[in-house]
Amino acid sequence: RLEALRRQFPNVDVPPEAGTWSLPDLEAFFDSGGAWRPKARRSVGSRSKEGSAEAQEYDVAEALRLQRQLQQGFAGEAFQEALKRLQRRFPERKTKGHKDGVAYFEAFESLMLAIHAKVLPQWGFSADWDGVRSMLTRMAHALNHPKVKAMQEEINVLMGLPRNATFTPPAKGQEILVYRPQRDGPVSFHVRPLLQDEDGDEAHEFLVEDDDGELRQRGPTAVDTECWFQVVHTPAVVIRELPDEKSKMVGRKKAGKRIRVQRVVDGRWLQLHHSELVKLGVQEAWVLLDGKEMGLEGQPLL
Repeated sequence: RLEALRRQFPNVDVPPEAGTWSLPDLEAFFDSGGAWRPKARRSVGSRSKEGSAEAQEYDVAEALRLQRQLQQGFAGEAFQEALKRLQRRFPERKTKGHKDGVAYFEAFESLMLAIHAKVLPQWGFSADWDGVRSMLTRMAHALNHPKVKAMQEEINVLMGLPRNATFTPPAKGQEILVYRPQRDGPVSFHVRPLLQDEDGDEAHEFLVEDDDGELRQRGPTAVDTECWFQVVHTPAVVIRELPDEKSKMVGRKKAGKRIRVQRVVDGRWLQLHHSELVKLGVQEAWVLLDGKEMGLEGQPLL
């Protein structure tokens, strides 16, 4: 059979050890044009975030199992409907230089990650772009196998990509979507009260299209300025990790200094804005607003 395959694929360089391969491996080798060959699983030199043992490349069977899970997700009705809506939203995405192109692929990457995030944790990967990059590293060799390559082509079609496309996740540090399993992302909550229009809709401000097609603010607005507080309590106020007087102290702010706030909770605690968290090097921080909690009845701290 080896000699027959040599005659069928005369341009493929055959290594000496080919005579020891199984028939399925021989056929896969020639079908791939020599790009794939069976070999012992070897380390790819990467480690998981938990610092576990060195990761190993997936063999063909493992790669196909993983791909089937991804295929089911991309073939699902929810994903396909979301993809169609996205394509209708950006009809000029394929026009060179059109703004739809960039906007589409930003939304497309987020949509792709949503499916990967459901599958990757089952294989020990993080549900983010780091996990996608690690998965692709471990599948690199198997992707040269004809069966794995064919399965990837099917997945590409389901994703709305050309059959022979290579899906490349964004470079590290350029992620469009960052997965925060602890729900600790810097989300801006409603610092100011919401306004209500005549229809009962609520928002911080309302924009109405005028006769020349421009959007203009109508009525009052609650977002014309940033939300800052000034410390009035001397000598300083304590910044805590949680909205609790017994919580760990993460900083102090002296009297007279200003502090930017993300939201006010129950008129008692101020949750600090993300810009303040960066300065403190923490993920969350709070300042007590009402002096009553400290026995200072009627004395605001900020």
